[in-house]
Amino acid sequence: MKSIHIFGLPLTVVLVIGCLRQYEAINATSNKWSASNTVFTDPPTLTYKIVQLVVPRQIKMNDINDYHEIVLPAYSNTNIQLRNMSLNGKDVGFALIQMNAYEYSVTLSYTNNIISDRSLTGLNVGLILYEDGSLYAINTNPNEEIWVSLVLMLYNKTAPVPGGCNMEFPVEVSPVMKVTLKESTIEVDTPPASLAKPLLTPDNQCGKAKLNYESYYLSMPSYDFSQRTYFTYIRKLISYASAKASGRINDLMSNAPTIKRVYDRQKGRGMVFVTVAIDPVHQGFAAYVPVHSYACQPFLHVDECYEFNIPVRIIGFIITIIMAAEIVVGFFPIFFKAFICGVVVGLIGTVKILKAINMDVSDNTLISLLVVGSIGCAILFVIISIVCPIAAVIVCNFLVAFMMCNVIYYGIYGNFYSHPFISVVFLVCTLAVGIFLSSIQLFLFANAFLFSAMALFYGVNVIFSARLHYSMKNWFRGISADTYDSVLSDSTMDTNEIMAVASFGIILTLCVYLRMRCKLREDQVVRSGFRLPWGDRGSRTSLVFLADDSMAYENLSDHPTITRWTSGDDDVFESPQSNLRFFQRFRRLRRQ
Repeated sequence: MKSIHIFGLPLTVVLVIGCLRQYEAINATSNKWSASNTVFTDPPTLTYKIVQLVVPRQIKMNDINDYHEIVLPAYSNTNIQLRNMSLNGKDVGFALIQMNAYEYSVTLSYTNNIISDRSLTGLNVGLILYEDGSLYAINTNPNEEIWVSLVLMLYNKTAPVPGGCNMEFPVEVSPVMKVTLKESTIEVDTPPASLAKPLLTPDNQCGKAKLNYESYYLSMPSYDFSQRTYFTYIRKLISYASAKASGRINDLMSNAPTIKRVYDRQKGRGMVFVTVAIDPVHQGFAAYVPVHSYACQPFLHVDECYEFNIPVRIIGFIITIIMAAEIVVGFFPIFFKAFICGVVVGLIGTVKILKAINMDVSDNTLISLLVVGSIGCAILFVIISIVCPIAAVIVCNFLVAFMMCNVIYYGIYGNFYSHPFISVVFLVCTLAVGIFLSSIQLFLFANAFLFSAMALFYGVNVIFSARLHYSMKNWFRGISADTYDSVLSDSTMDTNEIMAVASFGIILTLCVYLRMRCKLREDQVVRSGFRLPWGDRGSRTSLVFLADDSMAYENLSDHPTITRWTSGDDDVFESPQSNLRFFQRFRRLRRQ
């Protein structure tokens, strides 16, 4: 068993590097930032400095025409001036001035004071000007300066006015969106747009104009809360052209009265969202101010932004070690695997049944039903494993096939419930993969490590705090929620996921290699047919390709297997059967 120590070195190194990487990220973020809870109702009235946004001679219509990244000093009022609109902007319909703040909220106002119907406050705000004029960026935080990006967007005269039919925000025209964090989802609401001013008639006022809306999003690197990454990804979705080039479209519609998109909440993964209003009749379009969310509070509680905390990841590390050893040695009996499979099948089946009968239960009742269903199904699987072990093995194979199909499908597409026949597709794929796993030549050997490989897969996922488990999480949420078909779950793989997959592949390869190199008999023994454990123990073991001759002595077939040359005077072939006869005679002579 010395080879197991060789395997432990790369395993430990890979996993420790992953943990250190996450620990450094937590410390770097938590040490750099702190939050102030002081609230001031009276904003500063003194203008600290002036920033000019200039309309260029060569206008990039419907695109960025001026961009600044500036610092708003603590407790300050900065004057933002739009210049040369009357000189160079004759073909411009309106100018959208937007501000994206990092960490702390700011106020963008038409006046140098905060008035409810003349200002917007938030991290991503914007206001519209039709001519040269001034806006005011107000930082009411007395202790913290705020880094912001200031963007000038110019749109032509046929572009619809984003937020022109707004009824959610205090300012009449509010080209901003609203982000709401739910327990498991992120809701992004967009106020309706209006037609361009020159095109407004009594027949196409708010509620009557036929406008289309396209929603785009981008996933930021996992657990990256840096300022530069924030501004980079915001800028990628500012214009319609860049959103189409860099973003991913979300075409899952909801039945809400406003233009709403719902996303799966993934803590620690920043996401940027933008909506584009399109006038198909007059060939105009305009993008709202992009919004973002980390689905957590990284500047207050960065540790809560990680999917798994340190104690859970330590447990994941222990499970990984145990599963790796189980793949090599094979010490888990079939009834243990059947018990775990029964728990998983019981959880899924209980939720499916409750949804099928449309049963409305409280949270406590749901937990009780899940516990009863999982334990009952686990006991049933254990009984099956005792009476007919081969049936339990096949059921476990089908469960492994189902989980494999989940991971693969989620990695490719992300959302399960936008496909109208997803249940049928999953059933067919699960049956096909399950039959394949149960019919391959090394059936028992494959079963012996495939079940443990799935546990190893999720154990490594926990160590790296990756999102490889979101396939099952998304599937479970979908069967428990009625409206989850409109929830988009992003499947973008990031550094953590890539490291987890690579580590899983390396560990599994080493484990299988060691299993086939070591002189270990297959621990998984399956009795054929329906036999009671106290009856005839006719059994068969799996075939394992070993690189030495020990398996040749265990393979008692009709044909003798030649293993080595003898070194006597008369060189002859020595076979296992001749050895067996010799030792049998030797034992009889000793007894006599």
